[in-house]
Amino acid sequence: MLDISACEEGRPQRPRRLFSFLPARMVSMPTDTLPLWLDTQAIGKALSRESAPDSAELRDILDKSLALESLGIQEAVALMRVSDAEHLALLLDTADQVKQKVYGDRIVLSAPLHISNYCGSECLYCANRRGNTAVERKYMTPPEMREAGRKLIRQGHKRVFLVSGQLPNADVEYLEEAVSVLYTVFDGVGEIRRVNINVGPLKPEEYALLQAADVGTVLIYQDTYHEASYHAAHVSGPKSDYLARLHAPDTAFQAGVGDVGLGLLLGLGPWRHDLLALMLHAAHLTRVYDAGSRTVSMHRLRPTPGGRFKTPYPLSDGEYLRCVAITRLAVPYTGIVLTTREPAGLWRDGCNAGCSQLLTGSVANPYESWTEAPGEKTPFPIGEDCHVDEVVRFLLEEARHLPSFCTACPRLGRSGHEFLSMVQECGMKSQCGPNSMASFMEFLLNYATPYTRQMGEKLISEKLDGLPEHERGAAERLLQKVRSGRMDEFI
Repeated sequence: MLDISACEEGRPQRPRRLFSFLPARMVSMPTDTLPLWLDTQAIGKALSRESAPDSAELRDILDKSLALESLGIQEAVALMRVSDAEHLALLLDTADQVKQKVYGDRIVLSAPLHISNYCGSECLYCANRRGNTAVERKYMTPPEMREAGRKLIRQGHKRVFLVSGQLPNADVEYLEEAVSVLYTVFDGVGEIRRVNINVGPLKPEEYALLQAADVGTVLIYQDTYHEASYHAAHVSGPKSDYLARLHAPDTAFQAGVGDVGLGLLLGLGPWRHDLLALMLHAAHLTRVYDAGSRTVSMHRLRPTPGGRFKTPYPLSDGEYLRCVAITRLAVPYTGIVLTTREPAGLWRDGCNAGCSQLLTGSVANPYESWTEAPGEKTPFPIGEDCHVDEVVRFLLEEARHLPSFCTACPRLGRSGHEFLSMVQECGMKSQCGPNSMASFMEFLLNYATPYTRQMGEKLISEKLDGLPEHERGAAERLLQKVRSGRMDEFI
């Protein structure tokens, strides 16, 4: 457990988070049957459509998305059938417009941190699988976690996604300790302010333990909603329980978790089926808990050493971008998370197709000694191998998006229904712009290379000129505070 004496001296007192443990509606649901929201018959019927939409139908669907209305699965299938190059370009551009309306032109940056590769499951595609003898097993120790946290901070990170194998003993106390340790790391200027965690199904009291540790979003990836594909890939161990996985987000919300994120491992099942099922899942969480899915992570299946599985449903780069764009159009208020593990051109294109968050800059993995340089001594591509500064330069020079390290919402205890309500009312944009600028200025002053700082200051100046007067005034006041040496400033 956390030794408070290990907290580093000189660290500013962490603001107390205001928890909201009560979901909007508490609903008792059976967990041993297929949930009612997963209407496979409706999915099959929707996918029976083979024709592409004409210009009028496409325009109607895109206009509905621009009005920030969620799409139905029939409308999503129409977008899947778009074949005309001009229509496809319009689809991608509209997804970017929707993202801009909801979240502005910022891209939030986070780092994955792999703390253990012990796993009790046999998932044939995964290097962590229980039967894989090609990797050395490791639990990262608290001192190693602390050092990895320092390295992430030195890149400029404020947000971390904790990743591990599905631990054999569901060692939630180990995960809780990791969360607590990372919140104690301070390099004299920066700190980790948001720790999200990728976990499998837990008991209600275990989710509550993580929530009490001030965990951010609890990420529960279904990977694939296609039952036959799920069972073919997950052959034994805790993760082989398809139904437990499906019901886990409900359990988490009912246990008091504020934010839950969903995720797909594209290529594991038929991507069109998976995308429609994810839409139904997100709609269910919105309807029952008034919270929806805080994020949707969209990763592709990749080969790994010791893996015993070929991608059963490979999808092209173009299909991947279409998945990103349709998800943004269909579920406009969710944060869409991509990773720089994808080819450079692809994740960069994703930044203009609806993506709002990027995972990048991992410095630690449990398979080799972690190093200062991302990607060194890594036997397979588990860590995102782009340094943060490199990603920031792309966002500044090519995408013209504002890199954001903002954590204002979790600092204010804003989660679940409250967060969703603000997003739906487009109330985030007026705060996100100034707050993102302040967090980015922290990065520029303390962690950026000289060239990146120069380019960043220039972009901030340009973005300030484009803000409404009241937002510009708020942003200028925040920036002045940061330049004077104050950190963690937000409105």
